[in-house]
Amino acid sequence: MRYYNAIKEKISDQEERLLWIEFTKSGSLEAREKLADKYIHLVKYVINRMLAVSHVESEVLDYDDLYSCGVMGLLAAIDGFDLSRDVKFITYAIPRIKGSIIDELRAVDWIPRSLRQQVNKLQNAFVELENQMLRPANDLELAEKLGVEPAELHELINHASRSALLSLDEVLQISDDGSTTRADITPSRKIEDPRDQIQQEEIVELLTQAIESLPDKERLVVIMYYNDELTLREIGEVLGVTESRVCQLHTKAMLRLRGKLAFWQQDMFV
Repeated sequence: MRYYNAIKEKISDQEERLLWIEFTKSGSLEAREKLADKYIHLVKYVINRMLAVSHVESEVLDYDDLYSCGVMGLLAAIDGFDLSRDVKFITYAIPRIKGSIIDELRAVDWIPRSLRQQVNKLQNAFVELENQMLRPANDLELAEKLGVEPAELHELINHASRSALLSLDEVLQISDDGSTTRADITPSRKIEDPRDQIQQEEIVELLTQAIESLPDKERLVVIMYYNDELTLREIGEVLGVTESRVCQLHTKAMLRLRGKLAFWQQDMFV
């Protein structure tokens, strides 16, 4: 993760470990504050990446509000981190920061009903076509299914990309109680119930299959954005397309993935 390596360390690894030990044993607020200060940059990093794949006007979402939610997620991650597990704090914290922000976005229900309907319409069209054809649907097939011209389809997809929730984190909220998130399937989570372990393994396997079934460019965008942590601009340079085209490819990939997982969920959780 080249981004994190570029961050100047304020405290050494040994000092950080001592802070974790102190906080774990005594709940020291001073140690907690120092740990939060070391990792506070993750909040801005998470927000910027979440908003990079959406076209959300600044007046729709207040950055300071998102930042506050992210800080709360960071503090919750510090409180819940288990030092005895072989997991880096960054791996544990980022999904929880994202989850805190997504929870707030859901709570205020900022997405207009018309946009939500468009997203659902596109998602359902992808699912129906691909279940029929047993392969990814292309733009012409999708446009025909929706009864629109290709240009109108592209406009619909661009509108759908305004949903900041259209990410892998939102895609993974597919359990019957809406609580299965990307944060829940990271290796840093303690799993007490073997049934939960099996369910999580199934979700990871389904997600892997769904990603592998994506069209080539969409699959590459997902891998480079979420695995390699490239920016949209960098992905565009690799693929030889514009940044806006990368955003569109990401949106289509998320629609396909969310549709597939929601469809498979019917069999998994009945």
